[in-house]
Amino acid sequence: MKRFLTLLLAACLASFALQAQNVFYLFPDYAEGEILFQGMSRPAKVKMNIDAIGQRVFYYQDDKLMELTNLDMVRTIKVGQRMFLMKDGLLCEALQDQARNDFTLFVNWKFRKVNVGSKGAMGATTQNKVDVLWTNTVTGDEVVGEGRYAEMGEYAMELWKMKGDNTYFFIVDGKQYKAKRLKDLYKQFPAAAKDLKAYVRTENLTLATADDAKKVIGKLVEMMKAKTPTD
Repeated sequence: MKRFLTLLLAACLASFALQAQNVFYLFPDYAEGEILFQGMSRPAKVKMNIDAIGQRVFYYQDDKLMELTNLDMVRTIKVGQRMFLMKDGLLCEALQDQARNDFTLFVNWKFRKVNVGSKGAMGATTQNKVDVLWTNTVTGDEVVGEGRYAEMGEYAMELWKMKGDNTYFFIVDGKQYKAKRLKDLYKQFPAAAKDLKAYVRTENLTLATADDAKKVIGKLVEMMKAKTPTD
């Protein structure tokens, strides 16, 4: 069985040399994880991480960094207490709302880089177009960091931050819905739009962060279960 799992995993992986490129890790470091493939009853255990820019999964095999290239064959990925699964071809984390035990939000973590300039040898910050983002770590919905880049044969320090650009999936009355922006919710649920807009304004919420999205979409699910929108 162990040999079969190894061969199956190898069939889904490509060797990956991690060089200076757009990679932004979801976890602070490579962590012990379990990948359960479709049709399998036992998971493959690996040390892994997830790239929140390129939507890629990396793992170590015999000290060699590999990339999981066929996510469609994955049923679930578990890292500690965090569970991931596929939704519409996207790898999503299942987030349980503690305030609403029957509500689960599925988050496809996606971050985009916002350049805020660079710091030269004299410490002055200037605006520059940056070609290289070095490996870094994401720990929340917005992260500020720095990376090096080369320009005109000289190295400088780039200043940047990462902004959340997540996609959310959720279930209402047995049907799956997807949203990236508030307007997606208003369009898909016109009967609840007025009350949901009022709630969003009062609480000053958006879908830019997963914490806000859990509150907004959780409230929407409550409204739809009640059949009549409420405050």
